[in-house]
Amino acid sequence: MNTELEHRAWHIAGHAYAAAMCGFSVHKLALDGFSDADIEQRGTARRLDPWTMIRVPNWDGVNGGRDHARVIEGLMSIAVAGPCAELLHREMPCDIAHVQQFAIDWDQAWKSAGFFWEEEPLRRSWLERWIHSSPAVISYGAHDFYTSVAGKLREEGTMTGEEVQAAWDRLKAAEKRSRCRREPLRKPVLLDFDDPECPEEDCLMF
Repeated sequence: MNTELEHRAWHIAGHAYAAAMCGFSVHKLALDGFSDADIEQRGTARRLDPWTMIRVPNWDGVNGGRDHARVIEGLMSIAVAGPCAELLHREMPCDIAHVQQFAIDWDQAWKSAGFFWEEEPLRRSWLERWIHSSPAVISYGAHDFYTSVAGKLREEGTMTGEEVQAAWDRLKAAEKRSRCRREPLRKPVLLDFDDPECPEEDCLMF
């Protein structure tokens, strides 16, 4: 497999990691893009980019409420996680200048951030902080998830939402075992986050 496809596999895995972390279910991942059948059978799933389909959670109440804000924040995290994961794989700096080169992802992140920060200089400043603190970069165990998902994509070309969830569950179980091994003994206590190729109806913005 060529190097560009390997980088793309990590990019897709980054989106999938942040989606799982933020409570968005992944519908399907496709290294070479989605077929017409995939589009017809997607149901309520939306394309984040040409290779990633996710389902956006519903929220209670009107736009602007806490649940709605959490969804928009999730979209922002998912958008920047793809570029961050690919940049890590390329061994390039994960900063705003490099993330901006991924036009589809940057556009999604920029529009999502606009929900919180209307003034563009402030929006850019916050996005820069968001990228530096992206779970795709700093979360424990992310690399293992990327290796698993990217490997599956390289081998088979696609990955279902169920397979992504299984990879996420394995990661969480491994982290739990690791925490238990590291946990020191202590006295008992009582109490102990518009692609031009995609049609308008795929737009993830609200």
